[in-house]
Amino acid sequence: MAHCTVANLTTLITSSKQARLNYKNAQLGKRQAYVALRTARSNADAFIQRARDYLVGIFGTEWNPGWAVVGFANQTLTLPATDAARSTVLQLVRDYFTANAAKEAFQLNVNAAEATVQLTALTTAKATAEACRFDQRSKRDLRDAAELALDKKLRCLWNELGSILDPLDPRWLKFIDRIPGDPRTPEPVEEVEAVAQPGLITLDWEDSTRAARYKVFKQVVGVDAEPVLFATVDDSDAQVTGVPSGATVKLQIVATNAVGDAPASEAVQLQAA
Repeated sequence: MAHCTVANLTTLITSSKQARLNYKNAQLGKRQAYVALRTARSNADAFIQRARDYLVGIFGTEWNPGWAVVGFANQTLTLPATDAARSTVLQLVRDYFTANAAKEAFQLNVNAAEATVQLTALTTAKATAEACRFDQRSKRDLRDAAELALDKKLRCLWNELGSILDPLDPRWLKFIDRIPGDPRTPEPVEEVEAVAQPGLITLDWEDSTRAARYKVFKQVVGVDAEPVLFATVDDSDAQVTGVPSGATVKLQIVATNAVGDAPASEAVQLQAA
């Protein structure tokens, strides 16, 4: 080809594949980081509740200004609901027990050392999750830029091929995965992998021939009479949210292109975490 050589196409394809892999790895890193963050939050909440219940014997069963010294400063003994509020309580509980070591309850694991452990774990998990979120966005931008460069070169190739080959010429398959004059929908997605995590279900599947994008359908058993379109995605992976914990859900993927939809994949069924 005059403008699209094997060398420059190979370079762009390699860069695009690597950028996509980097993005997938960043996605995985983010998912793992948020699992760790949810665990740190849960552990922090459990400690704060133990500390609050123990401190009732010191500050009283009803809120009063004395509770402010351990972070309960808004006229309520309700557990903190944000990471910033959790950190504040953990810091003040640590400081209180550091200054009043005789009041620590080691048998309940309510002490300055444990407050420090929980504060460090929460702070680290929060920072890691934020870093992974930024890294995913960065890797996504790099992936999109690599795919844009490849797409631009492939359009050039497409235009050159269009001036040489008939739309139904089978030699198109030497260059791309379909024949332009072939009015076929994509191949169906054959296998879907699903993993339930707290708050979400992660889906992954192999790319479908001739697919331009994918429709994700979900059906909560006992709630939805039939599968409901959850999202349409460009990549061969997705995250499904909003499924009640413990609910049984069926998930299907439909590959689609400008011609139409492929048959839906076989439903994968699992219980939401």
